Amino acid sequence: MTVANDRFARNLAGDGNRPLRGLALPKHSVAEFGTMSTGLFMGVRGSYIDEAQASATAFLDAINGALSDRGIAQYVDPQQSPNVYKDDLFGRSELDHHSSRVLAEIAGLATESKECPNLSLIRDNPYRVTFVPADFARPLPTEHREQIGGSAVQIWVGSLPHLLAELRLLAGKLRIPLANGDLTDEIAIAINAFEPLYEGDSNELAEDERTAWLALYEGARRGCSIGPAT
Repeated sequence: MTVANDRFARNLAGDGNRPLRGLALPKHSVAEFGTMSTGLFMGVRGSYIDEAQASATAFLDAINGALSDRGIAQYVDPQQSPNVYKDDLFGRSELDHHSSRVLAEIAGLATESKECPNLSLIRDNPYRVTFVPADFARPLPTEHREQIGGSAVQIWVGSLPHLLAELRLLAGKLRIPLANGDLTDEIAIAINAFEPLYEGDSNELAEDERTAWLALYEGARRGCSIGPAT
């Protein structure tokens, strides 16, 4: 899964009319993120426009270089991004993108009291980061760099299963009830509708934080269920 920001997608491609498409994330203050939108993509190639596919290939090579250095199996990116949409829903989320600021804020919330190294990647850089369906405890730096905000920024790769586990921990901070560690369809529907999730719920987190969490959770959940490409 790749997290990518539309503004920097255009800068990377050199084409101001076409956004970046794809889930991949450099370190900036949350205030810098403003109202920019970050998209979630089920793969690496799908997060780059056609004119920037050379950058996608370079990033994939760098990802596999980092994995190989740790003795982790190579990641095979799908030639076509898996279709995880159903009735216009991204998994069970009505959104497949969200405010860069909100994504960084909820990731920061997770890292305040818990060690969540994968969410920290999103906290520090909601512009490009990729999570692959492999089980490794700590995110890995790659040799790939992209121009983001006028700087050549090193891009990291995280573990999709570990990201999903960290999102389950974050659910507690956002007062999202889980059933045996999983989100029910009923709660997903309520989050999409900005509804209270339990009796006495103040609903203050409904419109931003919970919907951003749901988009990330569904991307990670569907990515894990699909598994690596072969």
